[in-house]
Amino acid sequence: MAPVADGALLLMFFIAGHPERLHEWLLKAERILPARAAAALAKLAQTFAEGFAVVRRPERLVAALAWSMVLWVTIAGGIWAVAVAFGIAMPFTGGWLMLAPLVVGVAVPTPGGVGGFHEAFRLGATSFFGADNDTAVGAAIVLHAISVGPVALAGLLFIVQDGLKLGGIARGDIG
Repeated sequence: MAPVADGALLLMFFIAGHPERLHEWLLKAERILPARAAAALAKLAQTFAEGFAVVRRPERLVAALAWSMVLWVTIAGGIWAVAVAFGIAMPFTGGWLMLAPLVVGVAVPTPGGVGGFHEAFRLGATSFFGADNDTAVGAAIVLHAISVGPVALAGLLFIVQDGLKLGGIARGDIG
């Protein structure tokens, strides 16, 4: 996943460098689309590209790439640490392998990723590393708790800090 994220950051860097070129290139869509639609698409793309201004400076891009790598190593390391704690014979690189099924698992539309995440970890751990089914399920529950729990708690703290109410957020009253 890290190479994909890093590639996306590099693409943003190149798009951000010349948003007017992207605008001009998309104006050529008038050959296919009605003029108003092509102009609207070109304007939208230019605005989108201008939003990447933060990555126009190479030092910021390098910092973003470095922090991206730190993030992915931390995630893979957490997966590996939980697996090892549960006695699953997984090398450190196995944490990187487990990212693929876990990304699919969290994409399953369930509240808080419950179910999809766990099944993805169970399938990966039992298939790739020969883990016992019950051990894999236990590791999945703990990994999910330490991955989602702190983020959810931090979110609740920020909600309280900002004086928001959960009922108001559900209704869209966040202003």
